[in-house]
Amino acid sequence: MDTLSHQQRHANMAAIHSKNTKPEMIVRRGLWKRGFRYRLNHKLFLCLLLLFSCSTQDAQEENLLQEGKWNPQVWTILNELLRYSGKGTYAVFDFDQTTIVHDITQALWVYQIEHLRYADAPVHHFLDGIPQKEVKMPGKEDSYAEMGEVLSLEYKSMKSRLDAGESIETIRQSNDYLDFRARMVSLMDAMDEQYGSWVTFLWQPGLLAGYTETEATALIRDAIAEHLGKDKLAVEKWCSPNGHWGGEVQRGIWISPEMKDLYRCLMLAGIDTYVCSASLELIVEILACDPVLGFGLPADKVYGLRFISGERIVAQFDPAYEQPIKEGKVDCIRAYMAPAHGNAEPVLVAGDSNGDVPMLTVFPNMKHGLIIDVGRSPESAIGQLATKAKKENNTGLYLLQLSFER
Repeated sequence: MDTLSHQQRHANMAAIHSKNTKPEMIVRRGLWKRGFRYRLNHKLFLCLLLLFSCSTQDAQEENLLQEGKWNPQVWTILNELLRYSGKGTYAVFDFDQTTIVHDITQALWVYQIEHLRYADAPVHHFLDGIPQKEVKMPGKEDSYAEMGEVLSLEYKSMKSRLDAGESIETIRQSNDYLDFRARMVSLMDAMDEQYGSWVTFLWQPGLLAGYTETEATALIRDAIAEHLGKDKLAVEKWCSPNGHWGGEVQRGIWISPEMKDLYRCLMLAGIDTYVCSASLELIVEILACDPVLGFGLPADKVYGLRFISGERIVAQFDPAYEQPIKEGKVDCIRAYMAPAHGNAEPVLVAGDSNGDVPMLTVFPNMKHGLIIDVGRSPESAIGQLATKAKKENNTGLYLLQLSFER
């Protein structure tokens, strides 16, 4: 039953336009930008109008995120970013614990230990990159040099057994091996406490020293093949037989469907997507650029730590390059990414740790900072940003997303 009067119905009908409606104007402008020229009210134009409307809607749906395990508010805002940012803009992601679950350098480190894969030229002493080797490790009676001597002796003994045909599985049951891997954990924890991230970020990938880049690439691929998968994620306790050495070890890496989908949608939307990582660039590239296992990124979109170039890998940072550690991530973005975009700032920055806070806070024109919550302390710098996002219910500058493996 019609409840409107004749005059009201007439006014409503008169307000409905037969031409220049908002949807029509959107489609007409889209056709014009794509080089189509047309006459209004022509049959061909009406066909083009219909086809363009359908294809535009399909493309928009294809470019949007699947909901998955995204926080609903974060999912909504990221889809808005995908709709309205577009070509010419760019996004920057940390890699370990942000783009992927767990740490790719850690996975390689575990693989090298478990398979005793270290270069024999030069002879490895396990202390490359550590300053003041005669200093005692925190809370220990041993110096770094003394630790290095024991590690070298244990490694040489196990390597000779391996070369003689003994299986790696048998060697892993020996006291030498259990002590070796526990000492490696204690060594890493000690240098991190005493010298900080710059030394740890050099030392861990520096265990590739002595390999050629081709040999290192093959080793990294083997490590990824063994450690990639959600079922490979674990935290273990490695202890020496005497209980004096050891600690917790994180193993495995995984790429969530949600993060893989986000990269895909950003690239489809014309938003250039970069990785800015405090892991060695060679290591990150192998996974990030893989179109099947990783994200299919072009190599020139991946920035990580770089060693000086040479015939064999040497654990020494390239002094001519902006190393992306903490504030260095900002320098890396400004030096290598922004110039390709008219020195504009990224529309989206994503990170998970204190090392990512500089790039999450320095760009005033950044639309959003995506924080992956991996359980950092609320008192930490990244924890404070996460708290801010929580208080604003993910409606402000910062978006907080629980890590996808949780």
